[in-house]
Amino acid sequence: MRAIVWLKRDLRVEDNRVFEEAKNYKEIIPVFIFDDQILADLMSYDKRLVYIINAIENIGIKVYTFKGKTLEIFKRLLDELKPDAVITQKAYSWDGEERVKQVKNLCSLYNVKFIEVFDGLLVNPELIPPKKVFTSFYKDWLKYLDLERTDVKVKNIPIIDLKTFDPKELISQLKIDTVYFKPQDCKERLKSFDFKNYEKTRDYPYLDGTSKLSPCIRFGIISIREIFERSKESESFLRELAWREFWYHIKLNFPWTKDLEFQEKRRNIQWENNQKFIDAFLNASTGYPIIDAGIRQLIQEKWIHNRVRMILGSFLTKDLLVDWRIGEEFFKHHLIDYDQLVNIGNWQWIASVGADPNPLRIFNPILQAKRFDPNCEYIKKYIPELKNLPCHQLHDPLTYNLPYHKPIVNHYERVSIVKLKYK
Repeated sequence: MRAIVWLKRDLRVEDNRVFEEAKNYKEIIPVFIFDDQILADLMSYDKRLVYIINAIENIGIKVYTFKGKTLEIFKRLLDELKPDAVITQKAYSWDGEERVKQVKNLCSLYNVKFIEVFDGLLVNPELIPPKKVFTSFYKDWLKYLDLERTDVKVKNIPIIDLKTFDPKELISQLKIDTVYFKPQDCKERLKSFDFKNYEKTRDYPYLDGTSKLSPCIRFGIISIREIFERSKESESFLRELAWREFWYHIKLNFPWTKDLEFQEKRRNIQWENNQKFIDAFLNASTGYPIIDAGIRQLIQEKWIHNRVRMILGSFLTKDLLVDWRIGEEFFKHHLIDYDQLVNIGNWQWIASVGADPNPLRIFNPILQAKRFDPNCEYIKKYIPELKNLPCHQLHDPLTYNLPYHKPIVNHYERVSIVKLKYK
């Protein structure tokens, strides 16, 4: 008996329930597909692609890699390999579900068993009754934690003559200098990070105070259950894990939120979508150093500190009155840890149109900079041309005339406009 193991967001062998499901098959053929449509949609011919390729190279087993359209590749695999089953991790994202549905239908035509395995989350979102508020969800989430780990040795991978794709060809074409995240660093990061002090350090972008495990989680480099075990002493960190799964819960129960605001009363906001503002935001030239530093970090590193994500989201949707969908798309094209459900959920949350918002959450970029980057270490790291200026001036570009981009809006003037638009 032969099974194709279709790897997607679970690039590991250790504690991988897909391999547990496949253990009774005589031959296991691990497969990963670089889907042309996904690469084009995410514009991901960049450092994120290097991350995935490195993850596959360091997984510890033979993985057959392909590039093209997923459905066409599976047609060829089913014809050539004649497997008894295709086994894969259950997909929850809108796009992921559609790809899985197509492959599942194809397997049905070939009379091949298609098996989806729950993994990648600590709680099956289908177990919790529909919740609209995180606090209520979190109480149930703690009750349904699924922490059972697996221990399967994968040895029965045959050597088969298949026309595969060597992903190293992509790396040679990318010409990337610095890679900030490496999947082989995930284990050491999990081991060394100080979860006990997470609550004290998490909001300060100039500190190494967040776990930076989000890419490891996104691509399943480490089992989510292993991360839970290591971090369970930190209530704050567990809540962050739960927030991630809250957005999966929201998508499952309110699937129309992909393109539509969760809050019905906020579906008629008149976004200005001023192209001059949008361009300044995308090009890190808003005139607010804390904003521009965050955008530069995102573009350079393909990752951004969570506090800064919120500051940017508030500034784009509130100060500039730009549709949250534009921000979501921008993050999608850059974040190494991009997760469709989490990104959409978070952008709706910060735009005050999604699930579990305050009535109207507006972050003051000047006060945020003063509080969370008091010595301008973060700002000066990403905007080195301002490193010789006094910090109090960098915090408040409205008061001080900086030798820099002029602020495109006055935050205090925009607040009153925002309140009217949201009313």
